[in-house]
Amino acid sequence: MYNLAKSLPERYQKWTLKRKEDFSKLPDLESTEIYERLPVYLAHDLADHLKNTSDSAVIFIDTYEALWEKERDKGSFNSRDEWLRKLIENIQKSCLWVICGKESLRWEEVDNDWQNYLDQRKIGKLPEKDALDLLKQCGITEEDIQNVLIESSEGVPYYLELSIDIYRKIKQKKQPTPENFAKVPEGIFSRFVKYLDREEKETLKVLSVPRYWNRELFKKLVKKFNTGYPATSFSKLHSFSFMDIDDKGKCSMHQLMKKSLQDYQDPDLKKEVHNFMLDFYGNQLKDLDIKAITQEHENALIEAFYHAKETLEAEELCGWFISVSDPFDKAAFWQLIIPLYEEILQILESELRPQHPDVAITLNNLAELYRHLGEYEKALTFYQRTLDIREKMLGPQHPDTVSTLNGLAELYRMMGHYDKELPLYQKVFDSYERMLSPQNSEVAMALNDLALLYSDMGNYDKALPLYQRTLKIVEKALGPEHPYVATTLNNLALLYYEMGCYGNQTGCYDKALLLYQRSLDICEKRLGSEHPDVATTLNNLSGLYKSMGEYEKALSLYQRTLKIVEKGLGPEHPYVATTLNNLALLYYEMGEYEKVLPLYQRALDIREKTLDTQHPDVAATLKNLADTFHKIGRLNESLQLYERSLDIIEYKLGTAHPYFNITIANLIELYNSMLEEMIFYGYLRSQR
Repeated sequence: MYNLAKSLPERYQKWTLKRKEDFSKLPDLESTEIYERLPVYLAHDLADHLKNTSDSAVIFIDTYEALWEKERDKGSFNSRDEWLRKLIENIQKSCLWVICGKESLRWEEVDNDWQNYLDQRKIGKLPEKDALDLLKQCGITEEDIQNVLIESSEGVPYYLELSIDIYRKIKQKKQPTPENFAKVPEGIFSRFVKYLDREEKETLKVLSVPRYWNRELFKKLVKKFNTGYPATSFSKLHSFSFMDIDDKGKCSMHQLMKKSLQDYQDPDLKKEVHNFMLDFYGNQLKDLDIKAITQEHENALIEAFYHAKETLEAEELCGWFISVSDPFDKAAFWQLIIPLYEEILQILESELRPQHPDVAITLNNLAELYRHLGEYEKALTFYQRTLDIREKMLGPQHPDTVSTLNGLAELYRMMGHYDKELPLYQKVFDSYERMLSPQNSEVAMALNDLALLYSDMGNYDKALPLYQRTLKIVEKALGPEHPYVATTLNNLALLYYEMGCYGNQTGCYDKALLLYQRSLDICEKRLGSEHPDVATTLNNLSGLYKSMGEYEKALSLYQRTLKIVEKGLGPEHPYVATTLNNLALLYYEMGEYEKVLPLYQRALDIREKTLDTQHPDVAATLKNLADTFHKIGRLNESLQLYERSLDIIEYKLGTAHPYFNITIANLIELYNSMLEEMIFYGYLRSQR
C-alpha cells in the first residue's frame, strides 16, 4: 500500500502517511470490521479538511432515507444509520448537521444523551407572500395561475419548482391556463413515494381517501383492503413527515401528499374506500337518540357527508342527507347542518334543472333552519325562492306549496309583519280543510298558527277556541306525549297567562301553571333538558311565577333558560333577547335596578340588529327600558323611549291592542311625574 501511495500525487502521499497507523491494522481486520470503521476514517478526513479551511461548517443531507435505501429490510431502524452517528461523534470540529427526510431521527432510543443535541422540527409551508414573489421572479405574472399554484402547492417549494418548469414548457408552445395545473405534477408523486415499499404505498393510497383516522380505523382499513401492511406497525407508518397525529390519536395526511395519491390512484379503489367510509360513519348515526347526540356523532355526520358526496348522485345525496340529518334538526343542531345543506344546494343546482323538486326541498329546509336561527332575511329569501318553484311546478293548492306558505306566514309573524301574515295563515288553513280530514295533524298545526297570530294581536277570544281545538286534534292524532302536543300546551298556557295579565280574568294563572308543567315534562322527556323548546317553556313558566310573585323560582328558571339559548342558538339570537328582556323585568320587580339597565340594553341591541326596527318586540323593550328610566328619575330619557315604543305599537298592532293602552297609561304616569317635578322645583324657586 505504501509503494502504491508513492506513485500518487503529493497530497495523497501526505494523506497516506497521516493514516499510517490506521492502515497498519487493516490486514488484521475482517471486511465487516473495516466497513464499520469507514465512518471514523471519513470523520478524520473531514476534520482535517475543516482544520485548514474553516473553524465551523454546515453539512446538509437531503432525502435522508435515500442513504440507507438498500438497508430497508435489514436490522432495526437505528442500525441503518449507525454509521452516521459514528461520523458525527468523531468529528472534533464545530459542525451543524441539517438532515431532511420523511421520518424523524430516533437516536435517543440508542443513547438518551442525543436529546441534548437534536432539535427536530417539521418544515412548515412557504408563506403565501414568498410563494407569490417566487412565481413573479420566474415570470408567472397571470393572477389566476398564481392563485391556482399557491393554493394547490400547499406551500411546498418543490411543487412550485416543478410547476414553474411546466409553465415554461407550455409557454414555448401556447399560453398557459389555470386548467394546465389542476393535477399535481407527477414529479411530486414520484418524489413522495420513491423510497416507500409496496405495502406502504398501497396503505397510503387507502389512507388518502378519509380526511382523518385513528388506530382503530387504520386497522379496519388495512384489513378490509388487504394492503399487506402490518396492522401493528401503526406508529412506524405515522412517523413519516407527511403524516400528522395529534395528542388524541387523530391522524391525517398532508394535503399535497393526499392529492398526489388520489390523482394517480385507481378510481375504482378510491370509490370503494369512500363507500366503506360512508358505511363506517353511517353506522354511527343509526337509531340516534336526539337527547344523546355527542361530538362524535357530529363528526360522524360531517365525515359521512364528505364521503357521500363522492359516491352518491345528486338526488340520492339529497334524500340520504334529509334522512340522516333529521335527528340533528329535531335536536336543534341547526348551525351544524346549515353549511351541509348549502353545499347540497350548490350540487343540486349545478347537476339538476333549477326547478327540480329536490332543489325546492333543499331551499325550503334552509328557510326553516335560518328561521330557527333568527336570520329572518335569509329565511325570507329561501322561502320566496321555494314558493316560486312550487307554485309554478306543482300549483298553488299542492300540499308542498301550502306547507311553504305556512312557513312563510310563521316567518312574517316572527318578523312582526302581521298584515302579511294573516291572509297567508287563513289561506293555509282553508287549503288544509279542503284537502285533509278535520282531525288531521296538519290542520291542527294550521289552527295553532292562526291562534298564535290572534294571540299576538291581543284578540284572545278568537285565539282560545282555536288552541283548544288544536290540542284535541294533536293529542288524538299524535299521542299525548308528542313534542307538538307540548308546543300546543305551551301556547295555550301562554294565552291563559296573557288573559290573566292583560285581560284581568281570574283563574287563568292556575290553568297556565298546569299546562306549562305538563308541556315541560313532555319536552324534557322527549327532547332532552338542553333543547330550545325546553327553554321556551321554562321562559314562559318563569314569567308566570313572576306574575304570581314567586320571584326566586322565576329567577332560577330564567337563568337556566338563558344558559340553554345562548349555548344552543348563539349570543345574538332574538330568543336570547327575549330571555334577557324577561330577566330584566324580574329584577325590576325585585327592585334591583342596577341589574336591569344592562340587560335591557343588550336585549335592545340584539333586537334592533336582528329584527325590523319597527318590530313589536323592539317596542316592548323600549317600553321596559323607559319604565326603568322613569323609576330611577331619568324622566327625559324615559319620555323619548315611550314615544318611540308607542309609535311602533300604533303602527304595527293598532290602538286596540292591550300594549297600546298600557303604554298610554305609562306615558300619562310619566307626564304626571314630570309635572310634579316642575311644580316642586317651581315651589323651591318661589321659596327663594
